[in-house]
Amino acid sequence: MEIIAPMNYAFVRWLVVIVILIANTPGAYADQPDNEIWPVTVAKNGFSLSQCDAILADFAPIKLALGENQALYTYLNMAQFFPHQQVSRTGEVKSLVKKLRPKLGKVRVVTELGNLSFQEVIAHPKSRVQGIIVLHQGNIVFESYPGMRASDSHLWWSLAKVITGLIVEQLIHENKLDPTQKIAHYVPEFSASVWAEISVQNILDMASGIDAVDTAKDYIDPTSGIGRLISAEGILASTAGQTAIGHNQALKLMHSHAEPGLRYEYSSANTNILALLIEALSNKRYADVVQERVWSKIGAEADALLGLSPDGRAIAHGMFASRLRDLGRFGLLYTPAGGDEATLPGAVLNKITDLKSNQHYQNAPEAAENALSKLGERPVNALSQWDALFSDGDLFKSGFDGQALYVSPSRDVVIAMFSTSKNKSAYAYLRAIARQFPLNAARPKSG
Repeated sequence: MEIIAPMNYAFVRWLVVIVILIANTPGAYADQPDNEIWPVTVAKNGFSLSQCDAILADFAPIKLALGENQALYTYLNMAQFFPHQQVSRTGEVKSLVKKLRPKLGKVRVVTELGNLSFQEVIAHPKSRVQGIIVLHQGNIVFESYPGMRASDSHLWWSLAKVITGLIVEQLIHENKLDPTQKIAHYVPEFSASVWAEISVQNILDMASGIDAVDTAKDYIDPTSGIGRLISAEGILASTAGQTAIGHNQALKLMHSHAEPGLRYEYSSANTNILALLIEALSNKRYADVVQERVWSKIGAEADALLGLSPDGRAIAHGMFASRLRDLGRFGLLYTPAGGDEATLPGAVLNKITDLKSNQHYQNAPEAAENALSKLGERPVNALSQWDALFSDGDLFKSGFDGQALYVSPSRDVVIAMFSTSKNKSAYAYLRAIARQFPLNAARPKSG
């Protein structure tokens, strides 16, 4: 299977702008002696004191965009740089028994890095994979940590969106939330904003029509909807002369540019407005709801961390960190081996994997093309904050710099990956690895 990824010119233009900005920032490369980019293997046994000092002496959020030394360090040490709230684990740890399948490492796929085996692409210096785990029937069949320790917590980035999506689906299933209602019905604070006339379901399925689409260009534009939000979250600093605003104000200043429900358009703003909805319905902090409804239910082995904006709002769309195995345990919720009817009812899984309710996705062919270029196959839908749903019911979610969660309910397979990479060649192996297992697992059903 040959994967030929088209050049992403928008990203290239964005990266050029980032490089120019960094080049004109005093001390921009103080964390990189002689401009040396560390291999991810430097993090395999933790960072040295001199490496830590170099990063801490010259930290600037804008440099995370390069995916180099500062990103490598920060993704494993989020708590040093961003306000956060602990998401505590409780209960018995879910055992993951090792039943390794060495043959998985020999699966070959042709990508821009060449005709490489799974093991070879993980070790390739350009893939910058830090950790990857494959679970089948709840057992570990493959696990590798080329750029982190198993005990490290790593940023999920946008993988965190599916936590929000799951909680909203739970509330709908419990009849505590009407997905056809407009968001302002539940969060009156936004009744005077464009969000007032957008339904919960349209926001949940990334079809809000909001003019805050996640594009490279708009991320660094302080006047764009998504640019203002990212600045309000403290992920990127406000530019000189720009008045700092709060998280909710950034959401209120957004505009509509398309009819709600018309087409799939990926926006992190959708996730954050859903987090505010969850808080309004529960009268609890978002992190506390995540702990009660999700993290305490998966048998996590460690606490997770949820990043907060400077004014204390949950950065639900991406600032979440955990151990790799706990990301895998979360993925198990969507499989027969780890399915918990109370946490993820079969009816909810059926809704998330509905192949037919896809008109919004069919109206966004570029989204399917983007997934095709990464995974080698065109999805047919994307629901509940997932990036892709394939014809066989498999689910895929990506995160900035190569994070990945791939779930095959019908094969009882979960693949979780952390990385610090602009090269997405490792994505092309996900479906190939999942297909090494028989398509015979029963999907849970419920009314």
